[in-house]
Amino acid sequence: MTGAVTREAGQDRHDPLSAPRLAAISRLSAIDTVRARLTLAINLGLLQPNERLPPADEMAESFGVSAASVTRGLAVLQEEGVIVRRPGRYGGSYVRPAPSPEGAHHGADAPVQSFLDDDSRVHTLIDERAVLEAGFAALAAVTRSDEQLVELRDLASRMAATDSWAEFRNLDRAFHRLVVEAAQTPRATPLVDRVNAELDPYFLPYSMGLLRDSNVEHRAIIDALAAHDAATAARITAAHVQGLHHSMYVGLTNAG
Repeated sequence: MTGAVTREAGQDRHDPLSAPRLAAISRLSAIDTVRARLTLAINLGLLQPNERLPPADEMAESFGVSAASVTRGLAVLQEEGVIVRRPGRYGGSYVRPAPSPEGAHHGADAPVQSFLDDDSRVHTLIDERAVLEAGFAALAAVTRSDEQLVELRDLASRMAATDSWAEFRNLDRAFHRLVVEAAQTPRATPLVDRVNAELDPYFLPYSMGLLRDSNVEHRAIIDALAAHDAATAARITAAHVQGLHHSMYVGLTNAG
């Protein structure tokens, strides 16, 4: 990464490993974070009208909250006209077929605005993650085991097969964690876990098309690890993570 350091809201936007200030979303309840993440995903077109949402337990694991918080967040969204719940064999929670004129999701209310206010923080965390994971991927190209390669290929295959963004997200987490573990460096996992623990609350549900595109890069990382090609493993991993600057909500809202 190159370029001059720019300061936004007192933070170093492109200074990897700098400590972001207290997050705006830290003031939100788990229920509000669920509601805001789904609302942003709908506003940005990542979740389409009539799209069925995954079960509450899958969303809970993906969002890092309790299933009860997801259920209560969905209830609020239903009251606001953002989603509808359908009974019966094919029942569940669905994105509303057409926008609700009175729906709160048309504007950036306080919980949604908290996510938008953390723009600079999210960019900094993405840079931190790129630096760390690229370095550990380079080490993993030398130290990985054959068993870990088999497990990584299995995770990529499962990501290719799923139609659930929540399941994909959980498999993606497992994939990247395994690459870091393959570096066989005692401090690697805690370092990356710290960054991901701060970045994870900002992830939104993605379109499956975008997720499947990212899985092509997962397979390229596996190929580099299989070939013991440290430079390529680092380069692809860095580009894969840096792509979040454009594909996460902070990039999508700026583009909009």
